[in-house]
Amino acid sequence: EIKRDKTGLIQENLIIKGNNLLALHSLKSEFAGKIKLIYIDPPYNPPSSNNTFTYNNNFNHSTWLTFMKNRIEIAQDLLTNDGAMIIAIDENEQAYLGVLIDELFKGYENHCVTIVHNPRGVQGTNFSYTHEYAFFIFPTGTKTVKNRKIADEDISFSNLRNWGSESERKDAKNCFYPVIVDKCTKQIVDFGEVCDDKFHPKINIHNGDFVEVYPIDKEGVERKWRYARQSVEEVKELLAVVEKDGVYDIQIGKDFGQYRTVWIDKRYDANEYGTKLVKDLVPESNFSFPKSLWNVYDAIYAVVQDDKNAIVLDYHAGSGTTGHAVLNLNEEDKGNRKFILIEQMDYIKTVTAPRIKEVLKRSKSDDSFIYCELAKWNEQAKEEIQNAKDLPALVKLFDT
Repeated sequence: EIKRDKTGLIQENLIIKGNNLLALHSLKSEFAGKIKLIYIDPPYNPPSSNNTFTYNNNFNHSTWLTFMKNRIEIAQDLLTNDGAMIIAIDENEQAYLGVLIDELFKGYENHCVTIVHNPRGVQGTNFSYTHEYAFFIFPTGTKTVKNRKIADEDISFSNLRNWGSESERKDAKNCFYPVIVDKCTKQIVDFGEVCDDKFHPKINIHNGDFVEVYPIDKEGVERKWRYARQSVEEVKELLAVVEKDGVYDIQIGKDFGQYRTVWIDKRYDANEYGTKLVKDLVPESNFSFPKSLWNVYDAIYAVVQDDKNAIVLDYHAGSGTTGHAVLNLNEEDKGNRKFILIEQMDYIKTVTAPRIKEVLKRSKSDDSFIYCELAKWNEQAKEEIQNAKDLPALVKLFDT
């Protein structure tokens, strides 16, 4: 039995074999206005016969753009009001696709991100190509792209104590209070109340196993913390205690930041975290140069990190990296996001579905997916007409 939510919407991961244009039309009645994110990695249409992808890439520019346009127009109807679309592409069609996006997505922002996915490079006549692109498309004026995670080793710490102009105690009285630190663990255990104007402490006041730390610099100038008393507890997890020469001070290091327009990370290497990863999951796979799992994961995370019930659609599913990324994100934050993967090539049976099955097995997840194929109604009708023995049988078929 297919699971549905209280509104009647299907709550299953779907892997669909069939022509993606027909499949998108088929999904419309069920999922119109329900998809939070569409991520696609369409055929790149390289100008040479040296094609490293399993897709059929025999399109010229105009035919390729028509191919893309027909599918994007249907896909748009599936997006929620605040939904986004991400399209991966390389240099061959990047400029043309950008113009098409601007034409189709009125009232949307269109940002093109560069991703270094092949640090070894693909040798050309004049340049060695190391990167590709991803278009992020979302409603104008929305905060659709959330903050990126920063690894612990990359966090940059700075003083919680303000400095420079308008950084003194008198500039914001509710920013002068003690931060209470446990001397043994060097952990922040509490925050004191805003100090009375007549109270002028030293930078540290020791009280048994604890020390009160005030925003006073080494010259003895009373300054202020960068967060007011009523808001500092919200950033407690970002604070660190520093002791130097017996003096305690407080620093802040954000483990998040804005996404940049150039993505460089060894995790985006499509060979290490694409080809080799798929080969590990599906040893008999012959799928060439799939996307890095983390390339796709970070793109999806940027949009749906705070929506644990989002539906993510990929109608150029390829080896199934999008589904894999969604499952990984759910495992990380106990989310209930669902994916819909569409692919018409036969490797959906030998690579895509087996990959997702193996990911679920290794993660010990209780999640699952439904595999289905578009019914070939035209062929079925043709066969029934040919097999009809008389006029009444044909009339019955016509009524049906």
